[in-house]
Amino acid sequence: MIYKNRPLYSKYDPERAVLSLIQKNTPVDPASLILVFSPCLCYGLKELFAAADKEADIIALEADEKLCAVARDRLTVLDREGRVRLFSSRELAALDGLLRKLASTGRYRRVLRLDFSAGTAFAPDFYGQVAVAAQEIIASFWKNQITLLRMGRLFAKNIFQNLPRLSVSAQLYQLGRSVSCPILVCGAGESLDTTEISGKGCFIIAVDAALPALLSRGIRPDAVVSLESQMVIQKAYIGAASAVAGSPPLLFADITSRPSVPRSFPNRTVFFASKYAEASYLDRLVGKGIVHDYIAPLGSVGLAAVSIALRLRKDEGVPVFVTGLDFSYSVGRTHASGVPHAIQRLSTSCRISPAENYGAAFVPASLPVPSKDGSQMISIKSMTGYAEDFRHTFAGVKNLLDIGQTGLDLGLPRAENESLLEAADKAAEECQASCGQEAPAPQAKDAATAFLAEEKTALLTIKDLLMHGDESQRRDKTLSLNEQLSALLAGREYLYLHFPDGYRVSTDTAFLKRVRAEVDFFLKQIGLAERG
Repeated sequence: MIYKNRPLYSKYDPERAVLSLIQKNTPVDPASLILVFSPCLCYGLKELFAAADKEADIIALEADEKLCAVARDRLTVLDREGRVRLFSSRELAALDGLLRKLASTGRYRRVLRLDFSAGTAFAPDFYGQVAVAAQEIIASFWKNQITLLRMGRLFAKNIFQNLPRLSVSAQLYQLGRSVSCPILVCGAGESLDTTEISGKGCFIIAVDAALPALLSRGIRPDAVVSLESQMVIQKAYIGAASAVAGSPPLLFADITSRPSVPRSFPNRTVFFASKYAEASYLDRLVGKGIVHDYIAPLGSVGLAAVSIALRLRKDEGVPVFVTGLDFSYSVGRTHASGVPHAIQRLSTSCRISPAENYGAAFVPASLPVPSKDGSQMISIKSMTGYAEDFRHTFAGVKNLLDIGQTGLDLGLPRAENESLLEAADKAAEECQASCGQEAPAPQAKDAATAFLAEEKTALLTIKDLLMHGDESQRRDKTLSLNEQLSALLAGREYLYLHFPDGYRVSTDTAFLKRVRAEVDFFLKQIGLAERG
């Protein structure tokens, strides 16, 4: 077959290359998602069906519309059972949705790419990018599973503990487009030390770890962003209450953040919600009006702070400056002066354990990276990943400027420190008027109470069913016991998302025994939340 003056198959043995490729990968690993590129005449399809598991998912992709039409006609004849799902280059959104759905089953670990014809040569970059994207989707699912394994239970626990305060606090959407003066986002990286900050004329947003660093310089931020779920973040707020007495900043707190932090900012907390997992119980929080909407789970408090700043600014004409978002550090240092980590190193330093943290530059995971000022700094894979996420998330955003002098390149236009000072001086009076407002009043107070009561009833039902089975007084005789349990568990993923196999509901005995222990844990959290 000749197409665009190029043979798509060998004229002597058109099936040989395809069959050799399939034989090389036979038997097909059940943990591999099969991607068939440029299927064209679908030679080798019968052999692929024989080599792969009957339940294996086979996805075909054809970039050329004419070749895609040929493949559809051939699949109509050769694939009577509909085992292959074919996509054209115009259906990438649908393909992305299917890949994410399949990845979420937890069945796949990798991608198996099979080029069924030389048609891939017409768009090699396109096919390569799709294969890489598919592998990244699968890898991202498993990375998220690792995060949930370590943090999922704590995230859910914090949400339950924050629910009573969430119902009497403001939410981020209520402050949208409310700041008309320049905004400065301050991270806790070293470039914060070299940034001259005006205390007037701009709206200052600090990440939690940067709060004590700014206060030590006599600068009171207008807002602080809290994303951390663990106790370690408490150090950032030590002494903050007295330093900002009478005029505390707004606290933008994620619903998964440590509950004791919002309690330290009465009437000044503004909640936002990042969706840490695809879970129907999180969707129900929106459906019941407890949460207005979710922002993308950005992982880094620095990225979250920038995202909040962009929501707060009145329009794209309001500049947003960032500093201290370095995602790297120099030898002997890891943060700006005055952050909790630096204070702890200084307070415990001695002759054999200096304040300088040289060890951080030589851990096995460290790697040298280029800084914006041309020097060499140190980073680790997770931080370079955050920098890459930053570049991807905020690419092309207008009037988002980087005034940090060191750190990884954020993909933003660079600006001098003087640009911030000049913009702040120019907007001083207007800023004082637009940024000194109180957190807006909440809209709903009873929805959280109703949600907690509903969850308590459901958990007590699950507990009784697990203890007494068909003899339970809470049995729904219209369903089998497993069907009733599955229906209840499907809407309460917080009970098992942190299990190694928690990406799907199971009625296996071992799974249900672990669920039984979690039921008591979350009944306790609901009780604590109900008591305030």
